Amino acid sequence: MLDGSAGCPEVRVVDHVPDPAALKRVLEDPDCFSFQERFPGGFTPQFGGETLDASLVGGFRGQTGNAINWDVSLSAGSNAADFFIFHTVNASLGPDSPTDFNPGKYTQRELNFNLDLSYPLNRKTNLAGGFEWRNEQFEIGMGQLESFRIGPLAPQGFSAASNGFPGFSEIAAGKWNRSNYAVYGDVEFQGDDDAWTAGGALRFEDFQGFGGTLNGKVSARLRLVESFSLRSSLSTGFRAPTPGQSNAFNVSTQFDLALMDLVNNGTIPSTSAVARLRGGNPLQPERSRNFALGGILERGPFTLTADLFRIDVEDRLTLTQLYSLRPEEVDDLVAEGVTSASNLQNFRFFTNDFATRTAGLDVIATWSPPQLGGHTDFSFLLNHTDTKVTDFNSDTLSQSRLRSLQEGLPETRHSLTVKHKAREERLRLLGRFSYYGSWFDFDNAHTSRGKHLLDLEVAYSLKRDITLAIGGRNVFNTYPDENPIALNVGERYSESSPFGFNGAYFYARLSYSFGSAFR
Repeated sequence: MLDGSAGCPEVRVVDHVPDPAALKRVLEDPDCFSFQERFPGGFTPQFGGETLDASLVGGFRGQTGNAINWDVSLSAGSNAADFFIFHTVNASLGPDSPTDFNPGKYTQRELNFNLDLSYPLNRKTNLAGGFEWRNEQFEIGMGQLESFRIGPLAPQGFSAASNGFPGFSEIAAGKWNRSNYAVYGDVEFQGDDDAWTAGGALRFEDFQGFGGTLNGKVSARLRLVESFSLRSSLSTGFRAPTPGQSNAFNVSTQFDLALMDLVNNGTIPSTSAVARLRGGNPLQPERSRNFALGGILERGPFTLTADLFRIDVEDRLTLTQLYSLRPEEVDDLVAEGVTSASNLQNFRFFTNDFATRTAGLDVIATWSPPQLGGHTDFSFLLNHTDTKVTDFNSDTLSQSRLRSLQEGLPETRHSLTVKHKAREERLRLLGRFSYYGSWFDFDNAHTSRGKHLLDLEVAYSLKRDITLAIGGRNVFNTYPDENPIALNVGERYSESSPFGFNGAYFYARLSYSFGSAFR
């Protein structure tokens, strides 16, 4: 019976096998129900989303009679993820539960207007400036009722909402907008015979809800000899949290390494009453200081650039560690609209509680050998980046989370690309050999080894404006290291792999250029 009066036994599962005697009693009693009747071997939720990404950009540019260059543009973009989940149940609905659900939808929209101006004051001085207005909108679309409903069997311990990814309730759903505008100016000076250049820029930006900020940049380049120059820059930066980071609700079923079991973990707004008990506050903007110093070597067909950089970020945004929920906090979350909190074990939220220092080296070398007729280009790219957390709040960030921030991306990456043109440039060949260093996966606490990949493409211009390309990415079908606990967690490869986890990808692309129609 739905009210529990039938006295149905609890079917315990030991070593993945249900108690046969208890299960037999349930199956034989018409007043009892077990999901073993519908899924004798259990079930694995299949979660995903259908995405639609669209953008449109248009504008005009020209020059006034007094030589002021102008450029006006308007751009609009939208990205929508309509989630789905199937091969699962809302256990609290008992035998009335569907097995596939529409949990809801995330939609991000942006609208940008830009006006850019530039004016050569004289042969050695150039002035530039402009205005920008941007509007961001984040929307959470409500899921179907069964995906978040707390059914009649919930008081008996049956989990509520669609298992694996609960849907968005009417309280979690909503639409949030934020607008901002910016004005900026730039001046650049050039020395005699291009021996040096120096420049400075200022940008004032006003964000709805965060107020105004003023950032600047100074840069310089000095030619020491004919083929070698030094360059450097110093700047400040500002990044406001997105409406999605400030307002998003979601719950997902994840593997807990300590418990060696699946648990429901939720991400809730930092302003939630439950988040505030753990230090949650309204999110603030990130602020950064950036310094770069490098050199440029140009020797005919060979060019080499190398730049050292350092970026210090304060009030950096990230997700906190997971917190266990107390019974009274579950009630508070349900009251706020997180209906799936009735079977939620842990939660986390976005915070600004740490600072980082990122330093590294970028090297780019290009070479077009004259011996090959100038039709073959070689390019080599190297990046080495090291990130350290310089300040953090131990109440919100765990040691494993800190390690993920410092080691979650490869420290070293490099690639060698070869491009060749033949048959009056109608035939183009491309080969790219890449390397990604090791990285730490927060989900399974495992460090994956570095990997090499090869990409190939051949393109041929059928006509002046029509090009056919055939190629492959990761043609040797290279995968990340297998997860050492894959049998328990169900995640064979790291989701944070910098080159993906789907192996080789082959494609054919037919493109048409409208350029000649407007020449």
